[in-house]
Amino acid sequence: MPKVHSRSRSAAAERKHNPLADDIINAGHLRTKPVKKRTRRVDDEDAGNDFIDAKTSRKILQIGQDLAEEEAAEQRAASGESAQRNTAFDFSSRLEDDEQLSEDEDKFEDDEWGDEEVEEVEVDPNDLDTFNKFLPSGDQDPIFNSGEADQGPGTNLTSLILEKIEAYEAQQASKNQSGGQGGAPPEGAVQLPAKAVEVFSKVGHLLSRYKSGPFPKPFKILPTLPHWNALLDVTRPENWTPNAVFGATRIFISSKPAIAQEFINTVLLERVREDIHENRKLNVHLYNSLRKALFKPACFFKGLLFPLVQSGTCTIREAHIIASVIARVSIPVLHSAAALLRLCEIVADQTAATLSSEGTGAANIFIKTLLEKKYALPYKVIDALVFHFLRFRAMDRPDDPMAVDSKRPSGSAAVELKLPVIWHQCLLAFAQRYRNDITEDQREALLDLLLVRGHKDISPEIRRELLAGRGRGVVVPDPETEAARAAGDDTMDTSV
Repeated sequence: MPKVHSRSRSAAAERKHNPLADDIINAGHLRTKPVKKRTRRVDDEDAGNDFIDAKTSRKILQIGQDLAEEEAAEQRAASGESAQRNTAFDFSSRLEDDEQLSEDEDKFEDDEWGDEEVEEVEVDPNDLDTFNKFLPSGDQDPIFNSGEADQGPGTNLTSLILEKIEAYEAQQASKNQSGGQGGAPPEGAVQLPAKAVEVFSKVGHLLSRYKSGPFPKPFKILPTLPHWNALLDVTRPENWTPNAVFGATRIFISSKPAIAQEFINTVLLERVREDIHENRKLNVHLYNSLRKALFKPACFFKGLLFPLVQSGTCTIREAHIIASVIARVSIPVLHSAAALLRLCEIVADQTAATLSSEGTGAANIFIKTLLEKKYALPYKVIDALVFHFLRFRAMDRPDDPMAVDSKRPSGSAAVELKLPVIWHQCLLAFAQRYRNDITEDQREALLDLLLVRGHKDISPEIRRELLAGRGRGVVVPDPETEAARAAGDDTMDTSV
């Protein structure tokens, strides 16, 4: 009972509240000191004096002892393996087996099968050599003493395979790069990167089906690349559509003159002639390509016009189509003058047998087209044109210095030779435009030419134009001044 009483008293003490006077004094503005909260506090000294009971201590000690025993067992196992290593596969064990076998042989030395006779067999020397290739003769071990048995250098299978592969690749590369001259690569051949060849092969496939739209980007930078002509051949220009040719011409004409001239000569000229030969007319896109190429007249003349005339195979149809392009595009006077001078030289280099052929007729078509543009030509070009016509004055007269020397035909072939109509039309165009720019000697020579090489319908008109002209350097009088002088009024006459 006393024990229960003391417990009830402690519980009552815990439930006892503060005195009423203390609550009134500490409440509101009458508070004179802070209220101390009744909290459970553990001092640092009490925290440092905490202890573990006996049961927990025994568990910790048992765990530590188990860990120590495991570590000791692992160490003993490791030391035991090193001490008791298995020697069954050691090299020395073989010798021990040999010793045991020798003891067994001594034990059964007197047995009956020990004295068994062995039959001697004769071996063919060739078979013996073959056998020795696989198993060396003598007491040498083919496994452990293989280095001593093979006195010569060994053959490495890996190196042998690699050598064969390299030889095959070198042979294939030489075949791909070889030309027609005994397997040697052609002079000036270049090796293109495989990636570039793949890209421009795909570009060529696109251009073979191109109709409209943006051009492939790799082709736009083609004129700026090294070895662009080799890459251009990879695209196979002969398979391009006419639309693609026009787009390519626009790109190359905007590049350097040398590149533009080579493109016109190698791609545009061949495509134009091929299309005219197959269809007897020119595709509109190829026609526009020719007009676009004339934006650089020097490249057009050197890359297309002059090679076409020099070939000697230019037809009248091809000449008329290309001349129509020249007639529709404005060309600077100096370029036209240089073209006329070069055309006269090309015709002069032609043989007498081709003077009446289509090649000479084509040259006269181009000359007539340029003359009809009515340029103010230099006197050097006018003199070259006069001599161009005078070359045909007397081809059947051997004493004529203007005849084509050794290349002219002789006999009846020369008499029967007739000049084409386009030649007379060309002379008429020259007389109509430049009758006042020739000298009197040249005028007389051209009038004599009409007597020898005249045309029944065109020559009278040429004669009339030549006679109506004046000499080179003579000033043409003003019609108004002449009318005033005839009326007796000389106020406007400056010659007085």
